[in-house]
Amino acid sequence: MDATTQDLLSPWVLAGALAAMLVVAALVLVFINATAKKVAPVALLLAGFCLEVYFFKQPFFNLGLQVYPNDIISVIVLLAALVGFAYRPLPMNDSPFLLWLAFGVTMIASFVVGLSEHGRYAGTEVRPFFYMWVAGLYCCVAGFDEKDLGRIARWCLWTAYALIGIAAYYYLAVEVGVVNRAETFDGPLDGVFRPVGSHGTFFVGAVGLVQTMAWLRRTGTRLAGLHAAIFMAFVVLMQHRSVWIAVGVGLLAVFLLERRHLPRRFALLLGFTMAVALATAIAAAFGMLDSLTRDLTRSTITMFESEGTFAGRVDGWIRLLEQWLAASPMTLLFGFPFGQGYTRLYNGVVIEFAPHNFFIDLLLRVGIVGTLLFLLATLLALLHGLFAKVISEFDYLLARGLGVALVASLVYFVAYPSYYLIGGATGLALAHLIAHRHRQRAPGRPLDPVRSPITGQVIGWHARR
Repeated sequence: MDATTQDLLSPWVLAGALAAMLVVAALVLVFINATAKKVAPVALLLAGFCLEVYFFKQPFFNLGLQVYPNDIISVIVLLAALVGFAYRPLPMNDSPFLLWLAFGVTMIASFVVGLSEHGRYAGTEVRPFFYMWVAGLYCCVAGFDEKDLGRIARWCLWTAYALIGIAAYYYLAVEVGVVNRAETFDGPLDGVFRPVGSHGTFFVGAVGLVQTMAWLRRTGTRLAGLHAAIFMAFVVLMQHRSVWIAVGVGLLAVFLLERRHLPRRFALLLGFTMAVALATAIAAAFGMLDSLTRDLTRSTITMFESEGTFAGRVDGWIRLLEQWLAASPMTLLFGFPFGQGYTRLYNGVVIEFAPHNFFIDLLLRVGIVGTLLFLLATLLALLHGLFAKVISEFDYLLARGLGVALVASLVYFVAYPSYYLIGGATGLALAHLIAHRHRQRAPGRPLDPVRSPITGQVIGWHARR
């Protein structure tokens, strides 16, 4: 155990941390009582995501450990979930919630072991897992009603446009020299400029999938088709190839689900495709797309070369899986502890970056047990979203939209790690599944009030036994 870990585990530091958590919990409780808005933590998550995209190199506070804005936001969201248990019944009899909770337990156990063995490096590695799990936990237990979910949907739409605005700002700022690309962004200056990373681009694409579904069904706003076109164009322009594939699979799922509505929109789809093709041909004829075409061609050609990012990732997957398979049976079941690192050789060079594959990352850090728990929860949410019987058009768009987004996310995980907004979407889908099961279990049965053990107020209803 290194000196930093010993300092962190000292009684005074632990007492101070406990006192700080109690103060924050009290503030969150007051905040929830004052506003009565369960959607506030979701707003924090979306705002934190925008800040993460805007600040390519994240700002932090150095408190012995580097504390990032998303650390603070995730702790607040976790505390809001814990405080909410006093106001809403805990779904302890529902398997979707228990699966997600058990996945979190495996993650926390791996972190505790890693903290004792590797010190603060365990905290660095566990961050994205913790963010994702906390967002999913809160969205699973928050008890959002239709009004709350409608508000969240609007915020997601605005967030997607905010990310497009951030990209437009950086394109313009770099072009006029206001922002120094070399100082602000990593990567070579002659490479493809992607001001919004893969996470932000995938989020915009996922919102575009839902807007496409609403447009095909003619149940969204009048601008649903325009929103979908703008978001899909943005996904293409950002040139994240794996995001293209993930969103493309999601779009195929939308077309399969809405195949009965496609004929009614076929003329518009054909006209839009022809207009885009014509505009592209005109722009190419005047040389306006030469730079974009050159970048796309170069990135596609170099994808499978030994120096390309794709080849490096695949080689890393193989090396890291070989290390995991050669480990003890306990490691196979529960993974290496967080902080272990991802060191391997590639072309004779030692590299240490994460595997860029969430499934492999799960196996390495929470083993077979944690990976199965995550996959079971995700697949339950996904299949429910795609095939569950719904009670309204809003319910349809919510369930199917989340299902399609989770289908795309499983493809996305092959080339990228997860992030907390996907965790939040999984939590919403699990909550919808739990509510659906409750409706099936209690058709027409009288309801009894559920009262808060702290305030005595009615916080919900359950079927009379």
